[in-house]
Amino acid sequence: MITLISLYSDITSYPVRILSAYLRSKGLKSRLIFLPEAEHLNFQTPTDPRYPYDDKTINQLIGLCSGSSLIGISLLSSNFPHAVYLTKRIKEKLDIPVAWGGKHPSAKPGDSLSYADMVCVGEGEEALVELLEKIEGGEDYRSTQNMWFKQDGALIKNPKRRLLQNLDLLPFPDYSYDEHYIREIGTNKIVPLTPGIFKEYLLPESPVNLLPYETLFSRGCPYSCTYCYSFKGIYEGERYLRFRSIENTMQELELMKARLGHIQMIWFLDDNIFILPIEKIKEFCQHYKQRIGLPMSFAGHPLNISEEKLAYFTEAGMKGIHMGVQSGSKRIQGLYKRQMPEEKILEAVYAINRFKDALVPVYDFITDNPYETNEDIIDSIKLALKFPKPRRIQVFSLMFFPGTELRVQAQQEGLISKDDENNIYNLDFGSFHTRKKKYLNFVFLLFNRNAPNFIIKMLINRHLVGLLDRPVINEILFGIIVFLNWIRERIKRRRNK
Repeated sequence: MITLISLYSDITSYPVRILSAYLRSKGLKSRLIFLPEAEHLNFQTPTDPRYPYDDKTINQLIGLCSGSSLIGISLLSSNFPHAVYLTKRIKEKLDIPVAWGGKHPSAKPGDSLSYADMVCVGEGEEALVELLEKIEGGEDYRSTQNMWFKQDGALIKNPKRRLLQNLDLLPFPDYSYDEHYIREIGTNKIVPLTPGIFKEYLLPESPVNLLPYETLFSRGCPYSCTYCYSFKGIYEGERYLRFRSIENTMQELELMKARLGHIQMIWFLDDNIFILPIEKIKEFCQHYKQRIGLPMSFAGHPLNISEEKLAYFTEAGMKGIHMGVQSGSKRIQGLYKRQMPEEKILEAVYAINRFKDALVPVYDFITDNPYETNEDIIDSIKLALKFPKPRRIQVFSLMFFPGTELRVQAQQEGLISKDDENNIYNLDFGSFHTRKKKYLNFVFLLFNRNAPNFIIKMLINRHLVGLLDRPVINEILFGIIVFLNWIRERIKRRRNK
């Protein structure tokens, strides 16, 4: 038996559910424990976000983990403090090996072994099966491919196994509710996960605000943005971008649509479905419309979005799209390795706008970049001003995630200390949704409050920016935003009563 612990805010937790399904398909037993975070679910925030699990939760968790052959924790860099805390508390009480997997351990396997007994580097389905079979069979498991260990102070770095190219060989995610548990945020009790509780904790998909079923049609991305960490570097020389067959994908969606009655839409988590050739998109859309018929949403890259592709997708039910712009500054685009002519970005935006009666777009930008000047941010705002309405601008703070090319550059240039990890692990990592209180970030927020373009143009006048971009003024401006959000929430609650 392996107990898999998910620290993700979203309890769909696709990586954990796929691992569980794969293990069970090989005759192995798994138990899933979901520990969602309060702040993402509009619940009461814990007293100390570094340690959100009280002793009652920890003791229940340890009780569920006891008797396991292995404990697995899946995490991103943003989950790192919680993973460290949980691992320490588990190892105080249980003599059971703890394995970490996911993007953060893959990016920093050596550092992760300061806390975990073993680390999975890269994709983990086959590695975890081999590891668990060896542990339960009493065999020496330290030669398991994709796994790193620490023995007598030395690292054991096993070679990687080749990527699974036929994704149809993977089972569908585990939504059985069999041996699934969740921490109830209001009570801090870990209880069996039921369909009713699952629906309560499910996050609606933005921007269409429907309850989604989340899945992947592909694995991998054709691009290599410097701020993004993927497993691509681990599998250099192999075909990293892989697609499932359309039939396999439709079978999963048909099954889950029948099993999960609350599903209102399908949210494809893929990096970029638009990379598919037009004939494949056409075939996919024909099957989807005939067999699934629910609204769907996914992301796209400006260089791959076209009016022809959008026509097929919207006809099949596409209602939401996220498009990563990231910056309107040529200099910052070069820093991110996302060089795109402005006309190509606008071509994609106007293609999306032609379907405005059917499609809700979200355009993503990155801010809080220490390499970025006010001039660069103004270039981004000027570009966004050229987007026709309706438009929704989503702004993220730049995070120097471990394993990214941009983090290495920032360390080499002294922007980040190699010895100080607080820039990613401190309490303020909150998430990349937590923007700094800067004047131009305030201006960005006005896009989603229907401010007229001429007002925004006035506010980005360079002289006005120089005059108003001051800490005291920024505190006042963001205080106004907080107050307006509070008013809006109160109005919403009254309407819902």
